[in-house]
Amino acid sequence: MNHQTTTTQSTDTMGRFLALGSATFLGLNTTLARLAYEGGSNPGTVVFLRISLTALAIGILIALTRRGFSLPRMAILPLIGVSASVVLQGTSYLSSVSYIPVGLAVLLFYTYPLMVAAASQFIDKQKIDRARLIAFGAAFIGIGMAVGPSFNVLDWRGIVLALMGGFGVMATFMFTSRALKYVKPTSVSFYSNVFAVPMMAVMMVMLGGFEPPTTGMGIAGLTGVCVFYGLAILMLYAAIHSIGKTMTALLSNLEPLVSIIAAALILGETLTGIQYLGGLIVVISLVTGDWMARRRTAQ
Repeated sequence: MNHQTTTTQSTDTMGRFLALGSATFLGLNTTLARLAYEGGSNPGTVVFLRISLTALAIGILIALTRRGFSLPRMAILPLIGVSASVVLQGTSYLSSVSYIPVGLAVLLFYTYPLMVAAASQFIDKQKIDRARLIAFGAAFIGIGMAVGPSFNVLDWRGIVLALMGGFGVMATFMFTSRALKYVKPTSVSFYSNVFAVPMMAVMMVMLGGFEPPTTGMGIAGLTGVCVFYGLAILMLYAAIHSIGKTMTALLSNLEPLVSIIAAALILGETLTGIQYLGGLIVVISLVTGDWMARRRTAQ
């Protein structure tokens, strides 16, 4: 095994670690946001603050490390695309639960890994093998079992909003892969959030205005959302840069599983046997999909 092969394997391993770390932190966001809402806040405020504070924190990081704030002209449009996609997915997903059950919203939202696979195949001409498609499908079925969606209330507005949220995540992956051709992951994280701040400010007003939490638990939840979101975004863009958007999307299926476990541990929500089985299917799908990708790379 030569040095170049060893370096490539090390980079792939780190990329997978970053993708799983990002999914974990984003999964915690759902439960922590619930604490912020119970403390008097609203979705528009939470999303606005997590975007604004992430932009500020990453800006300080860039300044301290003296990496510079250069922005090539070719990167501007992809970064604006990332920003618009982040706002779309956040506001659509959070609004969908006003019309349909949370479980159904989660199931529809997490069709985005399949959307990423389809977009990669048709837009980027990136061939997705049958084994990986099976892994995507199995993970989606596992998510459906884990979240336990209810189909008793089928309001078309909620269905459309949840799917729009998933589409927003898919668009984020696609625009990010293009932006990374011109700037590093840290710059993508910074500028995409900076551009998203004014967009999200408008959406916040439309979603009820600025309402920060008023309780200690609500403030703790909001703080956790902002910290974990900032880390997740940095890790997500670095993962896409390292292992590509399709594998990152597959590993992102861990996110709803983390949300369910966190809800049980922090909010006291109970899990059923079929939810545990669904979670196990998700994990098996992730491990199998990753193993097949590693085996194909080694050949």
